[in-house]
Amino acid sequence: MIDTLPADGTRAAFADILPPIPDNGTPIARLHFDSLSDLAAAIPDSPRKGRPGSAWLDDSDRDFYGITMTEARRLARDGWQEGAERVQPLLDRVKTARPTRKALTRWDVAGAVPSIPRYLAGNPLAMKTRQTSQTNQQPIITLISSTSAPWWTATATFERLACAAAAIVDRLEDAGFRVEIIAGRRESSDPSGAGSASGENNALGHRCEMFFRVKAAQDGLDLARVAFGIGHPSVHRRLLFAAGNSHPAFDESLGSNQGFAVGLPPLERPPGAYVLPALAHLEKQVRHDPVAVFDHVIETLKAQGCPGLE
Repeated sequence: MIDTLPADGTRAAFADILPPIPDNGTPIARLHFDSLSDLAAAIPDSPRKGRPGSAWLDDSDRDFYGITMTEARRLARDGWQEGAERVQPLLDRVKTARPTRKALTRWDVAGAVPSIPRYLAGNPLAMKTRQTSQTNQQPIITLISSTSAPWWTATATFERLACAAAAIVDRLEDAGFRVEIIAGRRESSDPSGAGSASGENNALGHRCEMFFRVKAAQDGLDLARVAFGIGHPSVHRRLLFAAGNSHPAFDESLGSNQGFAVGLPPLERPPGAYVLPALAHLEKQVRHDPVAVFDHVIETLKAQGCPGLE
């Protein structure tokens, strides 16, 4: 069970990938999981005595939680096939509206586009080869997504971010990169130190974080898992709420009301890691069109120096 796992940082496998937590001498509880399935499997079947237990209640607000705890566990294990079916047409729209652009830059004896003048002149290098931008210097890109979202964040906003993430994975992998996705939450007991969606992070008080891998770099894109891991509110409001309430090391950070979300500062992320926009930011921007969300996410990542998005 999750309450037996050390939260002192020894199970913080993504510590070198995530933006750092400022050290002001207060306790930090950290737990990272290799998959969302592993995290869900570690959650007990009932809440810990004396801790909030609404995440386990099947009759609690379905508009807020989305689905029951039982359903959330199943989708964490198997992926969200219905979500993949809902995200796929959005993804198709994005790919149609924003196709990958390939540069014609290299002449060779074989390629995609012939040059008639070169051929007639007897030049053996008469073919242009389609190439994307050079990617050999940084073969793995990590996308980081915060699951934290205010109660008023619509389900559709989660799904549009998942769609944008999937389209970006496709684009980066077409450019020759391997891509991994890490998602989760970072919280503070002090509202004055919670940071902001824009990336400020001067977190005060007791802090904690819980992250999981949505996609490994060596794995192909599994839309059902990305749709659930990033695109379903129950990941944060069922699974992560319950997981945090189940471990005593998280009590001081979360209090009785899940603490205050800490922003992930994109300017402080390690090389090769890039932070997706916060869900609250997307909601406030009223970006209801998946292509507009994709464009915004692309610009956010390019501003951080993410390659392969030309």
